[in-house]
Amino acid sequence: MEAPENTLLSFKRAMDIGVDWIEFDLRRCRDGVLVVIHDGTVDRTTNGHGKVGDMTFGELQELDAGSGQKIPSLQQVIDLAGGKLGLDMEIKESGIEEAVVDVIKKSGIIGHCMVSSFLYEPLRRVKELDPDIKTAVIMDKMPGNVDRCLDMLFDDVNARTLMLSKKIATVPFVGEARRLGFEIGIWNADMPDEIEKYAAMDPEYLCSNYPNRLIELKLLTLG
Repeated sequence: MEAPENTLLSFKRAMDIGVDWIEFDLRRCRDGVLVVIHDGTVDRTTNGHGKVGDMTFGELQELDAGSGQKIPSLQQVIDLAGGKLGLDMEIKESGIEEAVVDVIKKSGIIGHCMVSSFLYEPLRRVKELDPDIKTAVIMDKMPGNVDRCLDMLFDDVNARTLMLSKKIATVPFVGEARRLGFEIGIWNADMPDEIEKYAAMDPEYLCSNYPNRLIELKLLTLG
């Protein structure tokens, strides 16, 4: 049974079936609390309306995020899952890096998390604040000059992991990224044939909206 996205229920179910990592999105609400929600507004995923940044955490907690679930804070997710599996935290907006790093360090989960983003500057800032925190660049477009782009991400952004959309996760691109020293993640492999195809590339991270299908493939492979 599916659970609403970015909720404690969805993370608990993922943990119950045995995933290695969970991925979620981070924004900051009006009173400074880091909250787990994809969009900049609450309209799509809750019964409310308005911008996340205009609402306090208490106001967000009054909304239904589906199946009676609430929009969780980062700390609530860490309290549920921290140290039990990997946490891939996607920064959705600039300016929250220091707060994210502070929560990570105070929670003692540096070795069990990764900060990812489409945005380069937040990833640079995270590395400046603590070089030990793993960062990942999320990509959904093939760069015009692959070598130049990868060199920039390695040297300037200081990332060592690429989270690639399946539409650009080609064998040549993945091979070149590996040659330069990147770990590879691929998202989102949802259909069984996609999961088999991208699992064959042996990425460090294979992401899916249907983690039970990943587990099924893993069990078949081990069997």
